[in-house]
Amino acid sequence: MLNNSTLVREAHEAFVTGHNGSAPHDIILAVYPAIPASITAAVAGQRFPGLFGLFLECILLVVPLTLSFTHLSNYTLELSALMLGTAGIAVFFIRPTVSACTVDSNPRRLKYLTSVRGQLNLVTVIAILAIDFRCFPRRFIKTEEYGYSLMDVGAAGFVINNGIVEGRKRPSYKSVARDGAILTALGFLRLFLIKASNYQHHVTEYGLHANFFFTLAFVKLACSWWIWRLSCFQSFLCSILISICHQAYLVLGNGAAWTLSDAPRDTLLTANREWIVALAGYSSIYLIGAAIGDYIFNKSNFGHGRKSSSLVAITLTAVGILVMLHYFVDLPSRRLGNPTFIYFCVCFLLIVLIHYALIEEVFSRVFPGFCFVPITFQAINQQPLLIFLLANLMTGLINKSVNTLDITYPYDLLIINGYTMGLVSVMLYLHSGNTKEKKL
Repeated sequence: MLNNSTLVREAHEAFVTGHNGSAPHDIILAVYPAIPASITAAVAGQRFPGLFGLFLECILLVVPLTLSFTHLSNYTLELSALMLGTAGIAVFFIRPTVSACTVDSNPRRLKYLTSVRGQLNLVTVIAILAIDFRCFPRRFIKTEEYGYSLMDVGAAGFVINNGIVEGRKRPSYKSVARDGAILTALGFLRLFLIKASNYQHHVTEYGLHANFFFTLAFVKLACSWWIWRLSCFQSFLCSILISICHQAYLVLGNGAAWTLSDAPRDTLLTANREWIVALAGYSSIYLIGAAIGDYIFNKSNFGHGRKSSSLVAITLTAVGILVMLHYFVDLPSRRLGNPTFIYFCVCFLLIVLIHYALIEEVFSRVFPGFCFVPITFQAINQQPLLIFLLANLMTGLINKSVNTLDITYPYDLLIINGYTMGLVSVMLYLHSGNTKEKKL
């Protein structure tokens, strides 16, 4: 006899199973409103300093994304146009001036990269909970075998973000081993909590026991030593070599057929075959992230005014590679971590990156001294793993408290927005404390 908890778990698992994704541009448009919204948020934060300004930032950054992911998911183009118009009006009427920007205090940080990392982490936080509500479009959910989806690029975006900044760290395998141990412990803790609480678990995401924390621990342990010693071009070549070998295994070694099959999960290897097979793809993504980071941090690559044009050229090259892979190799598969999946994730990140690089270039000329990075993004970027952990914890508590599949409009939006703003508030509080300590 099944209890109510088991029935709810099975309903949630069925709800996120068997989906085929959407078109690539649909995924990009879903997150696009946050880019112009960040300009409006930064201007509003300057115009209304203090708690009220931070509250406005939260509203302007969180609400457009939650709407784009839920009830306005079929109108993302119109929502993007509305946010662009709002940003233009805010800039025209308020006329930004010099404002404080904590990222300026660290020369090793790039302001536009802070915005990219802040936005992608905010997107992940919202989607982690929103996926459990019926208002979240099924086309955005993780694909079962092949296809493009919003949730598929979430984990990969986190890996790329880590790869971008890894090369900036001081070479220390001891610190990597410590980080790997912490992530592995978090992976086992998540596994224990899921089993103990009878929580929903999409088996074909990573396998029966594995999860994202194990993936991040592996790529850090396996790739960090190389990242510190390889140049930008060498990291890129290494990534390509891994992708080619991996694709050969998927096709010639029958790896794809085995991974996507209904073979019994009666051993540790077969039980977690998605996680094991996709590790090569995530390692390739990590190395590409390192190559991107090495390139954008190396100021010798950019002449005056060439920052955005250089990134546009790189993005167009990546898009060209993605198109060729799509038509001549295979569709993307997050379960396989194949080359098409890798380059879709890379293109996704680069498209966001060039927008923020262009924003920085324009604002630095038209409004010198103005910080276009919202304080919210600065706070999230300061401790991305912490907000990710808190998001997972809060998502679990909400799902165990109510059956989200039964929640309808407007209560679904109230819960998602309230949860996100609560987490952002925690990060802003921690950020303000750190900022005060630095001033003392």
